[in-house]
Amino acid sequence: MKTKPGSAAAVIDFSGVLSPGAAAFSRPQNLQQALLESGLAKLGLDQAAFWSEIIEPTWHQGSTTTRGYRKLLGDAMLRLAASRGESPAPAAVFTAVDRFTAAYLRHSAIDRRWAPVLDRLIRQKVVVIATDHYAEATAQIIAQLSSLGLAAVPALASVPADPRILVANSADLGAPKKSAAFWKTLLRRVKAAPAAVLLVDDFGSNEQPGDSYGRQERYLARKEKTAAAIESAWGVPVEIFPFLLQHEDEFPALVNAAARFLLG
Repeated sequence: MKTKPGSAAAVIDFSGVLSPGAAAFSRPQNLQQALLESGLAKLGLDQAAFWSEIIEPTWHQGSTTTRGYRKLLGDAMLRLAASRGESPAPAAVFTAVDRFTAAYLRHSAIDRRWAPVLDRLIRQKVVVIATDHYAEATAQIIAQLSSLGLAAVPALASVPADPRILVANSADLGAPKKSAAFWKTLLRRVKAAPAAVLLVDDFGSNEQPGDSYGRQERYLARKEKTAAAIESAWGVPVEIFPFLLQHEDEFPALVNAAARFLLG
């Protein structure tokens, strides 16, 4: 994908921004339902252990390697069971993990109110969906965009023609968005730095309180580090629209405000 001289790149976060459902999945009532319906609760996994024993210890590896959510969750479940002196059948554990992962991906849909915004953006700017996520998210995001009539490819894919949208997943790039390594790797795919970056991101603030990634005290640090990483790697100014949801009913107005920011 080649940038036009003097053009800006639109960089948009996925979970909590394009997909409010991906963030909402971790709300206590939704998470509890998924644990029950998947069978993980029956295997002894409650919400506290889900965060402290499963997600937090594996998040860095999950978000910077291609190992994948399903494998990390299943292996962590088996370790947790062993630490409790339990020995569930691995097949039963991974069956429950498969159901849980499927539920998570179903929730991770791009809100259709973004479709007209993205359709206009791709006619004007380089568009990058940049996300700290597990490996499975890349195909999920591309499929979601396809359902909206928008073509996209993984940021590191080798394709014969310039794609409309690049999906830059930290699991593929091997580094989180707050690091310059993420953006340096992405720049090789964009081929030429744009004149500026217009960034729409919640920096984890729309994640739920149970998830340490979304705690307020980390918001400003992630925002500052991400902007500094882009500026360092691309050598261009970064303008930020913080996509901060206080209530669900604010979402349509926030999308409209973000569209004005991105489209000018």
